[in-house]
Amino acid sequence: MKKFFVLALALALFVPAVASAQINWYGQLDIMGSMDRSQGNTNFADQYSYTNSRLFVGANFGLEENIEANVALMYTNSWGDNYLAGQQMDNTNDTGLLSKTVLAEANIVFKNLFDNDKLTLKVGKFYYGEKGDAIFYVGLRDMSKWGYAYSDDYWNSAFDGGMDGAQLTYDDQEKLKVDLVYSKLTNEQSDVNDDKINMIIVNGKYKINDNINVRGYIYDSETTDYNVIGTDDFSANRAEIIGINPDVTFGALKVSGEIAKAYSSRQSKMFDEDLEDSVLTKLNASYQFDLTGMTLTPRVQYLRCGNNFWSDVSDANFGLITGTYNNWWGIYSLESMNIGADWSKGKYSASLDIFKNGDANGGNSYWYEYDLVGKYKYTEAIEFYAGYAYAVQEDDSNNWETRGIMGVNWKFGSK
Repeated sequence: MKKFFVLALALALFVPAVASAQINWYGQLDIMGSMDRSQGNTNFADQYSYTNSRLFVGANFGLEENIEANVALMYTNSWGDNYLAGQQMDNTNDTGLLSKTVLAEANIVFKNLFDNDKLTLKVGKFYYGEKGDAIFYVGLRDMSKWGYAYSDDYWNSAFDGGMDGAQLTYDDQEKLKVDLVYSKLTNEQSDVNDDKINMIIVNGKYKINDNINVRGYIYDSETTDYNVIGTDDFSANRAEIIGINPDVTFGALKVSGEIAKAYSSRQSKMFDEDLEDSVLTKLNASYQFDLTGMTLTPRVQYLRCGNNFWSDVSDANFGLITGTYNNWWGIYSLESMNIGADWSKGKYSASLDIFKNGDANGGNSYWYEYDLVGKYKYTEAIEFYAGYAYAVQEDDSNNWETRGIMGVNWKFGSK
């Protein structure tokens, strides 16, 4: 009922304007099937299969000069055996279509604010962050990487329902872009945190020259319950992460680094407690070889976040078998090393990856994972893919997991 009321209110606000406006539709459809198998300390291999579907549909339209609006709905569902072959995984609380549909976006964008074409204000419900960001991303995640069943592992869809607030952006279109965000973030798909989380974000990018860019950011989170970023202190009601992220490009070579520090407070103070081992370090490098009719891009990545560094809204990925490495809880106490390569020729592409993942303190043994993913671009908008992954514990070859996936992604329209 609450979702229906929110949807009705959004339509009441925007429908009168839509009637006389040109509408630009945008969105995407994802369907993915998966087969997971694992074996622990017994001779019996657990097997589990499911199919995920997700439909995201949005509309962008002008209201007046320099004023536009965005409205988007998202529907998600999962089907799997779960001892009931061909049945919905969990329909005990199912109330129909609306129970799996959320209002993902409903915002108004004011351009040329204060007669300054560099200032833009967005107010309402919106997504924020860049896909693949190691610390903060609220938006549609790649189903092939975060494909665990929506009804089963609720963490994976907890923060793709948007955030409510305001975003002020300064962009000179040449060198400097700065976002100032104040929002309420709530977990719409689970009861992990019934209280809303107050988020303040300052995120700036500066282009030094054509080869070097630098990004700096501060994320501030305050709540009466459980914070989605910061440190592994569940009694803290406030947390911050401050970091810097430079990247360098010279021809076919790309190198980037990131270092971030987390703070927490039980008295709702900013930068209050400086806990040990609360730093994230991330390094990436790649080089693209342009061969005859094809490209080959070897790449490496190293990421470590300490025992007191935490983010539930991370979009970092450490292999197709993400459940082994706490990915439905975002990132914390993790050390990951990755060597991989991307190949593409015409409509075809493939990726090969080797991961070594484990705890940051080295207390538990590492896992090795081997991933192979192939893609076929049917059209510019439609892509088919299939992949297979095998992971095994370093000191126990009898403890292994496999995962096979097959799916399609269709992206349509644009804002």
